[in-house]
Amino acid sequence: MEYACIMKIGVLCIGDELLKGAVINTNLAYMGQKLLELGIIPELSLEVPDRPEEVVRGLDYVMSRADFIITSGGLGPTADDLTKPSIAEHLGYPLELCEEAAEAIKARWMNLKRGTLPFHFLNQAYVPKGCEVLMNGFGTAPGIYIATKEHDRFPGRKIVMLPGPPSELHPMFDNQVLPIIIRNMDVKIYSKLFHVSGVPESKVEEAMQPVIESTPELSVAYCAAPEFVKLFLSSHCEESVKSASVKVREVFADSLLSDDSRTVAEEVVHLLGRGGHKLAMAESCTGGLISSLITDVPGASGVYLGSVISYANEVKAGTLGVKEETLRQYGAVSGQCAAEMLNGVCEKLGSDCGISVTGVAGPSGGTLEKPVGLVYIGVRYLERIQIIENHFRGSREQIRARTAAVALNTLRRFILGLR
Repeated sequence: MEYACIMKIGVLCIGDELLKGAVINTNLAYMGQKLLELGIIPELSLEVPDRPEEVVRGLDYVMSRADFIITSGGLGPTADDLTKPSIAEHLGYPLELCEEAAEAIKARWMNLKRGTLPFHFLNQAYVPKGCEVLMNGFGTAPGIYIATKEHDRFPGRKIVMLPGPPSELHPMFDNQVLPIIIRNMDVKIYSKLFHVSGVPESKVEEAMQPVIESTPELSVAYCAAPEFVKLFLSSHCEESVKSASVKVREVFADSLLSDDSRTVAEEVVHLLGRGGHKLAMAESCTGGLISSLITDVPGASGVYLGSVISYANEVKAGTLGVKEETLRQYGAVSGQCAAEMLNGVCEKLGSDCGISVTGVAGPSGGTLEKPVGLVYIGVRYLERIQIIENHFRGSREQIRARTAAVALNTLRRFILGLR
């Protein structure tokens, strides 16, 4: 992909709920990931409460450090939505009614059949004079884009104000803000994103050192997740990115997701679909997490039959056919149980591919013999079956996420014929 190099970007997130911990700031994570895909890392981010003096103080601080400022939150119709009037007054831009925004707000209200439109809802249609209005197709509050003038305290700054709800901010950021960022770029930069699955971040960094040393003007960034490491290449030199991309494909040949897959689950669904195979799962300690990852993928219904959430031993035995003798002799957390769960769910649902998991996710329930983090994963692809003993570290959530990642990546490698 070809983009241009952007000035410094700063993010200002507004809302008491963020500081109280009542709401996780997923907007910042989303915007950061999207910008990183362009080879851009924000200069800073700041969270401030819903108070006018704090909003403008935060804005001044971010403008002192960045040239392109993105704010989130505080554009709605309630009394604590003070971002727009606070910033407009601070910058000296009077508010005026945007008729297009007003009509859009009225139309959305009528479509939702909520009765009479409260008058204060139209406050959202008042925007700073001379701004560019970013229409909101997923909510009522429009976004705002302001370019400060030469005589302003911080001249030449670009400010984008977005609503706080992720369901509104995410599509607006993708469809409206990213084009604004790109058109404000001046120096071309080339970038490429890879997903390296099944390799720890430290090993990815280690393997990349020779690539970096042998490729001039190359910038490399990493973003680790349970299922893969995102590997970003960027450079002002197109040939550097092309050359490094060839080397990355050689170094991580068996571990790279295809360019059209964003998750391991998505790649598994695509691969199963091409082969005409069907998948079933038996989940114990993951409680349906792996099934959820699969069904998040559009088109999963073409390959995924279903699952048995066999948390209790009675379900393992009664529904999946795990032998009582196996449970007595080896226990529910054992390779033998995982194998019988795998065979049972494939037979029960009539699938030729399957995954089973059973383990101790914690934080309690572990013993010296079977500690927290001990997880057995069973994977079947046609006649190939493997039972894997794993010892994961981390919280309950991390252990479950890592279990799902290993299970799906193992199936992916089986389908591709990799060891």
